[in-house]
Amino acid sequence: MLYIIRPDVDREEEYPKIIQKYEQVITENGGVVREVDEWGLRNFAYEIDHYDRGYYVLMTFVIDADKLPALDERFKLDEDVLRYQVVRLEDEEEELVAEARASASNPNSNANPNANPSPSPSASSAV
Repeated sequence: MLYIIRPDVDREEEYPKIIQKYEQVITENGGVVREVDEWGLRNFAYEIDHYDRGYYVLMTFVIDADKLPALDERFKLDEDVLRYQVVRLEDEEEELVAEARASASNPNSNANPNANPSPSPSASSAV
């Protein structure tokens, strides 16, 4: 899940509280947080709710699909979160996310993000 926190929230006190709040929501609903990666303040391509930048947080977790509506409802009601997106990852896609994090931390890299756009389908055999 990737979510964006408003930039005018107090960075020292409120950002950690917001991040912990969502970690707690996931664990309360029987999920497990694998990793929290704070990308920091980034500029938007266009304004969102009159803001031109936001604080990005990437959270990787495991939770039952039937518990996602509770998480979705919390994000909809939170005024500090500008946008959020929950994406289901397969094992191979987790490796691509790790590569994306590495290139995001090094914006001057010449890595081609389209080098491997999708994994090839595996062959199956009939028994």
